[in-house]
Formats: sequence, C-alpha cells, structure tokens
Amino acid sequence: MKNKTCGTISGITASVALLALPLHAQITGDLTTTGVSYGNPLAIQNVNTAFGASTGAGTGDDYNGSELDAAYGTVSGGDLYLFLSGDVQGGTSQNSLQIFIGGSGSTVGQSTLNTSVSPISNMNGSTFAAMNATLAFSINDYNGTLYSDAANLQGSGGGYLGSVALSGGIGSGTPGGGSYSLPGFEEAFNNTHVSTMGTGGTALSGATSGANTTTGIELLIPLADLGTISGNIDVVADINNGGVNYLSNQLLPGLGSTAGNLGTTTFSDVGNFVVPVPEPSILALLSLFGMGSLYIFRRRK
Repeated sequence: MKNKTCGTISGITASVALLALPLHAQITGDLTTTGVSYGNPLAIQNVNTAFGASTGAGTGDDYNGSELDAAYGTVSGGDLYLFLSGDVQGGTSQNSLQIFIGGSGSTVGQSTLNTSVSPISNMNGSTFAAMNATLAFSINDYNGTLYSDAANLQGSGGGYLGSVALSGGIGSGTPGGGSYSLPGFEEAFNNTHVSTMGTGGTALSGATSGANTTTGIELLIPLADLGTISGNIDVVADINNGGVNYLSNQLLPGLGSTAGNLGTTTFSDVGNFVVPVPEPSILALLSLFGMGSLYIFRRRK
C-alpha cells in the first residue's frame, strides 16, 4: 500500500499531523503503511472466538479459524487508514468480514441497513446504535484470493470491487476485475495469524490475541469515497459465514465476555468504534510547528 506521510485535509497541509500519534506494536507482514502511525487500539476484542481459533493450517491462509482482535484507524492526507487485526477463515469453507463506515453526525446514510448489493444485502435490517452508515464492505479469502464487494449506503451504487491475489495468505493492491470501483481504494491482507485465543463465549484469553495481534486486513479509503460525514468516523466490523447469513460473536467493538455466536442474519443496535478526524485548526498548528522547526534547523546550519 501507499506510504502516506503527508497530504491535505480541507486544504491544509498535514505533513506532520501524525507525529502526535504514539506508535503501537509494529504491524507486520505485507501491510506496508510504514509512514503511518496508527497509535493505540480504538477497540479491543473482549470475547474468545466461537468461530474457531486458527492453527495456521493450510498454505498460509487461515483455513480453520476466524477472529477480530483489535481495530486501529487514522486519517492522513485525505485518506482513511483502517487496520483490523486477526484472521478470516479461507479455503473452500471460507468465512467473511463485513465493515460498515459512517458517522454519528451524518445527516445521510442508514441507521438500518437496506441495500440491494449482494451479499451485504443478506444483512438488511441490521441496526446501528449511534451512527448512520454511508459505506459497507464484504470481504473474503477464497482459495488464496481476496474478494471484495462494496455498497454505497447514502445513495445508489455498489457491487463487486474485484480481487487481490494472495501468496501464502499475503497480498496487497487495488482490487482488479470488478464491476464497481471506489477511486483510490486499496487493501492489504495478511491471513497467517496463528491464534492462542480460547474458543466459545468466555472472556478473551491468549498471548497472541487482542492488542497483541499484528496481522490482519488494512484498507486505504479516500474520504471522498465515504460520502457526507460530519465529525469523526464511526466503524462497525463483524465476522460472518461465507453466505453472510450466520453472524459470529466476533464483532468490534466486542459483544461482551460471555457472548456466543449471534447465529442470525442481522445484528441489533450494535455499538461502534470511532476514528478521530483532526480538526483543521489542529492540523494548521501542527503544520506551523513543523515549518517553524524546519526554519530553525536551517538557521542553525
């Protein structure tokens, strides 16, 4: 993926905005946004997976487990960077990942999911507790290829985005061969996680679960693709079966330490995690600070 260290937000240079963010655990694998610091997790899983804990079986793709461990996000240069750590069962009996993005301050979008875009439409009737969703994704790893669909939830549009080839469960790029496009969208996947998470509806456990997991899926989404969002960006993520009609207990934010699989096609009034969008005034101050430091450095030479 692109190394995004600078750009503009609302016409203001943001070249040093990310310097204020603390660097969390090093993201490993093929997720190569080395110029972006995600900071601390925005959400951490709180329940062991009831969809199986991956042992790393297969050819690098996780063929026997799915989990969502933690969520990270940041805005840089007019793009949303979103990283979800964990794994999604691949192979021929694959599971799927759904991501819903919107805003609590949005005046458009959907508080109750209603789209004609398959397979996301299988979850129609799902409700969000405190956000209006403007964009949705459904992503799965089928026999070494990452397939993605997207739905515009504030108007018409959506469909098959295309695929990204994986090698040993790892790959990145702009999806190709689709019938629908999101300008500037990119994705990267590292599906090699070997889990120590426990299984079933019990409190989270395991040395390589939660905030300790550093592989998973990363999305680069230009803010323009999100439509009209006022304020910060809200996100909900879930793991579903391959038919997108049997929800697991792996949602972010987490459902709680005793939650089993929902086992339904819809969720009701689920919460969300928040990706802060820097205020233009803050970006301006950071930009001025960076320019001033550069001026002092030059004067001292």
